[in-house]
Amino acid sequence: MLQRNKSVLWRELAGEAVLLDPEAGCSYNLNKTGTLIWKLLDGQHSVQDITATLSSTYAAAYEQVAKDVEQVLADMRENNLLSDALSSIP
Repeated sequence: MLQRNKSVLWRELAGEAVLLDPEAGCSYNLNKTGTLIWKLLDGQHSVQDITATLSSTYAAAYEQVAKDVEQVLADMRENNLLSDALSSIP
């Protein structure tokens, strides 16, 4: 399970998230779809859960949504916005 990096601060404004990574000194803006993904990155949802939610929400083909979700998650990983939920368990 993936989850948001706890050091990243964020706020939702008009349905879109603004993220701030104070360690890197970077900010990121997410559109509504990216914000939904971000909200689901709570350590309780699998990538498959996230994909199914987006596929249902936007009435889009699961296979295409899966590719898009993987790309968004890869970008988030690259920018250190994610952490492994299992690593937080003692």
